[in-house]
Amino acid sequence: VFSSPQVLLVILARSRAHLLPTYLGFVEQLDYPKSDISVYIQTDHNQDDTPLLLSQWKDAAQSEYRDITLNTSSLLSYTQSLGPSSWEEDRLVHMMKIRQNALDFARAKPDIRYIFFVDTDNFIINPGTLRKLISRGKEVVAPMLTIDASTAYSNYWGGMTPRGYYKSVPEYFPILRREKPGVHKVPMVHSTLLIDLQSPNADQLRYFPMLESYTGPVDDIIHFATNAATAGVGMWVDNEEEYGLMLPRKEYNNVADEEMAFVEYLANVITIKTKVPRSVFLKDTRPASDKLGFDEIYMINLVRRPERRDRMIVMFDQLRIDARIFDAVDGKAMTQELLDSLNVKQLEGYQDPYLKRPLKFGEIGCFLSHFYIWEDMVAKNYDKVIVLEDDVRFKPNFRSELAAAMTDVKALQLDWDLIYLSRKILNSKMERWVPGSSRLVEPHYSYWTTGYMISNSGAKKLLTQNPTQKMMAVDEYLPLMFDAHPNKEWSAAFSPRNLRAFSVSPLLIEPQFYIGQDGYISDTETSVIIEEQVKDEL
Repeated sequence: VFSSPQVLLVILARSRAHLLPTYLGFVEQLDYPKSDISVYIQTDHNQDDTPLLLSQWKDAAQSEYRDITLNTSSLLSYTQSLGPSSWEEDRLVHMMKIRQNALDFARAKPDIRYIFFVDTDNFIINPGTLRKLISRGKEVVAPMLTIDASTAYSNYWGGMTPRGYYKSVPEYFPILRREKPGVHKVPMVHSTLLIDLQSPNADQLRYFPMLESYTGPVDDIIHFATNAATAGVGMWVDNEEEYGLMLPRKEYNNVADEEMAFVEYLANVITIKTKVPRSVFLKDTRPASDKLGFDEIYMINLVRRPERRDRMIVMFDQLRIDARIFDAVDGKAMTQELLDSLNVKQLEGYQDPYLKRPLKFGEIGCFLSHFYIWEDMVAKNYDKVIVLEDDVRFKPNFRSELAAAMTDVKALQLDWDLIYLSRKILNSKMERWVPGSSRLVEPHYSYWTTGYMISNSGAKKLLTQNPTQKMMAVDEYLPLMFDAHPNKEWSAAFSPRNLRAFSVSPLLIEPQFYIGQDGYISDTETSVIIEEQVKDEL
């Protein structure tokens, strides 16, 4: 029968307000008696509401846990800091000290058997993790955490040089890929790890001060691993189950960039693995989702792409955007008979400018999806809407940057039909700033319809041309309608070409993946060309 010895859970947080509700939600789901868990929290150098959230969490959760200790500091930045995710020497020394403080705190309480460090960019998705680690009976053991299926980084090292630097060894990948499930002795574990304070020589473990014999870099995890090896304390990594995930290690310029990266990771990775919890001890004080000042926000999604829909729903929730899911026209379900019944015809002489082929059924489905949105907004007499495709990424500060752009539109009394939020710029030298604005440009020939704003007058202009009877790719049609298309023969089929088009700059949305990247999927390019379908049917 499993007994539940006392555990000290250590939380070290800096500018983590954006992810604390999720991180703490996973912590709260640990299948371990909360009455046997003491929580030690240290937070400092914050640029957001991290101390406030942790204080609120402590007040609400302390009756459930054995006890909660919260240490806060008003320190705001490091002398050498280049950004919230940069690691200069003074920050590394500080990290060594606060980890040591937690270790000393645990040792001062005789009833505490284990100390469990869980970094705030780690997400323990397996509720049985703590019980499992304790059952292993190891001195220092970590649950193997991964970033995603394509990234080789984890919270252990397979090899380490005598001076404490990373060493590539063939044993690393079989552990990472779980080809050899079990508990493996390794030279280092970090980020999330369990220390048995009663194991032999555990009293010699320390983060700080550094050993006199230590010649490696100033680094908390490298020094601790070296110290453990010197003390004869083994380090182990457990890969028998899928225990959790960790955010990618990247440099960010500011907290807003970090927050957007977390939103992306939450939507693209964590949501796919598990249901994402929010802390039950933190009130959801986020503002209600809204439509960003527009009449509607349409998000085009193929019914057979639920993973994209789910990803976008998470993104919208995090950004507090109230969007309507608009079922896309599926080109793969399209036939020539259906096109005939809809009176859909390709523009005479049209060929893809690069691939020199007719339209594909997927491109027709894409065009019709946008076309039906234009019809819908006109029928409902919407003044302005946003149209998004389901494979987009939002840039940091999307909401505030969009609001600033719309402030320019209002201040300049800009008479607009279409404003790109995302596009592939083909010739920036042909573009110029809107007079009086530092956020809006007059676009030239551009590709993509991943994200744009459109007014009622703009939708009417696009519909009036009866484009379904002389169809081309939708991202060719838009620049043609603001008379920026290089093919004058195609342009001659449409008149007037008086769409008043603009673009935000810098762009606020980009594709989730670009052509050639892992994960790139095109439902237009993989569909059948019209002529091929007709030939097959003949």
